[in-house]
Amino acid sequence: MISTPMLPSKFCRLKYLHISLIGDEAISPDYDYLSLASFLEASPCLETFIFEVRQPDMKHDSVIGDTSCLKRLPQYHHNSLRSVTIVGFCSAKSLVELTCHIVENASSLERLTLDTTHGCHSSGGCSVNKYRCLPMGRDILMVMEAPRVLLAIRTHVEGKVPSRVVLKVVEPCSRCHAVEHLDAF
Repeated sequence: MISTPMLPSKFCRLKYLHISLIGDEAISPDYDYLSLASFLEASPCLETFIFEVRQPDMKHDSVIGDTSCLKRLPQYHHNSLRSVTIVGFCSAKSLVELTCHIVENASSLERLTLDTTHGCHSSGGCSVNKYRCLPMGRDILMVMEAPRVLLAIRTHVEGKVPSRVVLKVVEPCSRCHAVEHLDAF
Protein backbone atom coordinates (compact mmCIF):
# COMPACT_ATOMS: atom_id res chain seq x y z
CA MET A 1 0.00 0.00 0.00
CA ILE A 2 1.41 3.36 -1.00
CA SER A 3 0.45 6.63 0.56
CA THR A 4 1.37 10.01 -0.85
CA PRO A 5 1.68 12.56 1.91
CA MET A 6 0.37 16.04 1.53
CA LEU A 7 3.45 18.14 1.92
CA PRO A 8 3.20 20.91 4.51
CA SER A 9 6.63 22.32 3.67
CA LYS A 10 8.25 23.51 0.49
CA PHE A 11 11.26 22.32 -1.47
CA CYS A 12 12.19 25.84 -2.46
CA ARG A 13 15.33 24.96 -4.44
CA LEU A 14 14.31 21.66 -5.99
CA LYS A 15 14.64 21.83 -9.79
CA TYR A 16 14.60 18.14 -10.76
CA LEU A 17 12.24 15.49 -9.42
CA HIS A 18 12.12 11.84 -10.50
CA ILE A 19 9.51 9.64 -8.81
CA SER A 20 9.56 5.92 -9.56
CA LEU A 21 6.88 3.43 -8.62
CA ILE A 22 8.51 0.17 -9.60
CA GLY A 23 7.66 -3.19 -8.14
CA ASP A 24 6.59 -6.78 -8.54
CA GLU A 25 3.13 -6.22 -7.14
CA ALA A 26 0.40 -3.97 -8.44
CA ILE A 27 -0.21 -0.59 -6.89
CA SER A 28 -3.53 -0.55 -5.12
CA PRO A 29 -6.39 0.40 -7.46
CA ASP A 30 -7.33 2.96 -4.81
CA TYR A 31 -4.04 4.86 -5.24
CA ASP A 32 -4.70 8.30 -6.67
CA TYR A 33 -1.89 9.47 -8.97
CA LEU A 34 -3.39 12.96 -8.88
CA SER A 35 -2.16 13.22 -5.28
CA LEU A 36 1.37 13.54 -6.69
CA ALA A 37 0.44 17.12 -7.60
CA SER A 38 1.29 17.97 -3.98
CA PHE A 39 4.97 17.43 -4.85
CA LEU A 40 4.67 19.90 -7.70
CA GLU A 41 2.97 22.46 -5.48
CA ALA A 42 5.68 22.04 -2.84
CA SER A 43 8.42 22.67 -5.40
CA PRO A 44 7.98 26.20 -6.82
CA CYS A 45 11.32 26.12 -8.71
CA LEU A 46 10.81 22.67 -10.23
CA GLU A 47 11.84 22.61 -13.90
CA THR A 48 11.88 18.88 -14.71
CA PHE A 49 9.45 16.24 -13.48
CA ILE A 50 9.82 12.57 -14.40
CA PHE A 51 7.25 10.08 -13.17
CA GLU A 52 7.89 6.42 -13.81
CA VAL A 53 5.32 3.67 -13.22
CA ARG A 54 6.43 0.11 -13.86
CA GLN A 55 3.97 -2.35 -12.45
CA PRO A 56 3.35 -5.84 -13.85
CA ASP A 57 -0.35 -5.80 -13.03
CA MET A 58 -2.07 -2.44 -13.39
CA LYS A 59 -5.59 -2.59 -11.93
CA HIS A 60 -6.64 1.03 -11.89
CA ASP A 61 -9.95 2.23 -13.27
CA SER A 62 -9.53 3.22 -16.89
CA VAL A 63 -10.69 6.62 -18.08
CA ILE A 64 -12.03 4.85 -21.19
CA GLY A 65 -15.70 4.08 -20.80
CA ASP A 66 -15.95 6.08 -17.58
CA THR A 67 -18.73 8.64 -17.92
CA SER A 68 -17.88 10.59 -14.76
CA CYS A 69 -15.98 13.85 -15.00
CA LEU A 70 -12.26 14.03 -14.44
CA LYS A 71 -11.31 15.32 -10.99
CA ARG A 72 -9.75 18.73 -10.87
CA LEU A 73 -7.62 20.28 -8.19
CA PRO A 74 -7.74 23.97 -7.36
CA GLN A 75 -5.58 25.91 -9.77
CA TYR A 76 -1.96 26.16 -8.73
CA HIS A 77 0.40 27.63 -11.28
CA HIS A 78 3.63 25.76 -11.80
CA ASN A 79 5.54 28.69 -13.26
CA SER A 80 8.95 27.01 -13.57
CA LEU A 81 7.99 23.55 -14.82
CA ARG A 82 9.40 23.13 -18.34
CA SER A 83 9.70 19.40 -18.97
CA VAL A 84 7.45 16.52 -17.88
CA THR A 85 7.97 12.86 -18.74
CA ILE A 86 5.63 10.09 -17.69
CA VAL A 87 7.05 6.62 -18.32
CA GLY A 88 4.48 3.84 -18.16
CA PHE A 89 1.63 6.14 -19.11
CA CYS A 90 -1.61 4.17 -19.11
CA SER A 91 -5.34 4.83 -19.23
CA ALA A 92 -5.67 4.96 -15.42
CA LYS A 93 -8.14 7.75 -14.72
CA SER A 94 -6.10 9.37 -11.95
CA LEU A 95 -2.95 9.37 -14.14
CA VAL A 96 -4.87 11.14 -16.91
CA GLU A 97 -6.16 13.59 -14.28
CA LEU A 98 -2.59 14.28 -13.09
CA THR A 99 -1.45 14.84 -16.67
CA CYS A 100 -4.33 17.25 -17.36
CA HIS A 101 -3.59 19.11 -14.11
CA ILE A 102 0.02 19.60 -15.20
CA VAL A 103 -0.89 20.72 -18.72
CA GLU A 104 -3.50 23.18 -17.47
CA ASN A 105 -1.34 24.68 -14.71
CA ALA A 106 2.25 24.69 -15.97
CA SER A 107 2.46 28.01 -17.78
CA SER A 108 6.12 27.52 -18.70
CA LEU A 109 5.76 23.94 -19.95
CA GLU A 110 7.80 23.34 -23.11
CA ARG A 111 7.81 19.54 -23.45
CA LEU A 112 5.46 16.74 -22.40
CA THR A 113 6.50 13.14 -23.08
CA LEU A 114 4.03 10.32 -22.51
CA ASP A 115 5.86 6.99 -22.84
CA THR A 116 3.39 4.15 -23.31
CA THR A 117 6.16 1.55 -23.78
CA HIS A 118 7.23 1.56 -20.13
CA GLY A 119 10.66 2.77 -21.19
CA CYS A 120 11.33 -0.14 -23.56
CA HIS A 121 11.93 2.12 -26.53
CA SER A 122 15.26 3.25 -25.15
CA SER A 123 16.52 0.30 -23.13
CA GLY A 124 16.70 -2.68 -25.47
CA GLY A 125 12.98 -2.87 -26.05
CA CYS A 126 10.99 -1.70 -29.01
CA SER A 127 13.54 0.18 -31.03
CA VAL A 128 13.80 -0.13 -34.75
CA ASN A 129 17.29 -0.56 -36.07
CA LYS A 130 18.56 -1.28 -39.54
CA TYR A 131 17.58 -4.96 -39.51
CA ARG A 132 14.89 -5.65 -36.94
CA CYS A 133 12.90 -4.36 -34.04
CA LEU A 134 14.00 -5.65 -30.66
CA PRO A 135 10.96 -7.30 -29.01
CA MET A 136 9.11 -6.02 -25.99
CA GLY A 137 7.94 -8.60 -23.49
CA ARG A 138 4.36 -9.82 -23.91
CA ASP A 139 3.70 -8.88 -20.28
CA ILE A 140 4.53 -5.24 -21.01
CA LEU A 141 2.27 -5.22 -24.07
CA MET A 142 -0.59 -6.63 -22.01
CA VAL A 143 -0.13 -4.10 -19.21
CA MET A 144 0.04 -1.26 -21.67
CA GLU A 145 -3.38 -1.72 -23.20
CA ALA A 146 -2.05 0.26 -26.15
CA PRO A 147 -5.41 1.03 -27.78
CA ARG A 148 -6.87 2.36 -24.52
CA VAL A 149 -3.77 4.42 -23.77
CA LEU A 150 -3.73 6.07 -27.17
CA LEU A 151 -7.47 6.75 -27.03
CA ALA A 152 -7.09 8.28 -23.55
CA ILE A 153 -4.35 10.59 -24.82
CA ARG A 154 -6.36 11.64 -27.89
CA THR A 155 -9.58 12.14 -25.93
CA HIS A 156 -8.40 13.79 -22.73
CA VAL A 157 -4.88 15.21 -23.15
CA GLU A 158 -4.08 16.30 -26.72
CA GLY A 159 -6.75 18.99 -26.90
CA LYS A 160 -5.52 20.62 -23.69
CA VAL A 161 -1.86 20.86 -24.71
CA PRO A 162 -1.06 24.42 -25.82
CA SER A 163 0.52 24.80 -29.27
CA ARG A 164 3.76 26.07 -27.71
CA VAL A 165 4.25 22.72 -25.92
CA VAL A 166 5.90 19.83 -27.72
CA LEU A 167 3.85 16.70 -27.04
CA LYS A 168 5.71 13.46 -27.67
CA VAL A 169 3.81 10.18 -27.36
CA VAL A 170 6.13 7.17 -27.36
CA GLU A 171 4.26 4.18 -28.79
CA PRO A 172 5.25 0.58 -29.47
CA CYS A 173 6.74 -0.01 -32.91
CA SER A 174 3.82 -0.35 -35.31
CA ARG A 175 5.80 -2.68 -37.61
CA CYS A 176 6.53 -5.28 -34.96
CA HIS A 177 3.80 -4.79 -32.37
CA ALA A 178 0.52 -4.44 -34.21
CA VAL A 179 -2.11 -2.83 -32.01
CA GLU A 180 -5.76 -3.84 -32.29
CA HIS A 181 -8.06 -1.18 -33.66
CA LEU A 182 -10.21 0.79 -31.29
CA ASP A 183 -13.46 -0.64 -32.71
CA ALA A 184 -14.14 -2.48 -29.46
CA PHE A 185 -14.46 0.81 -27.55
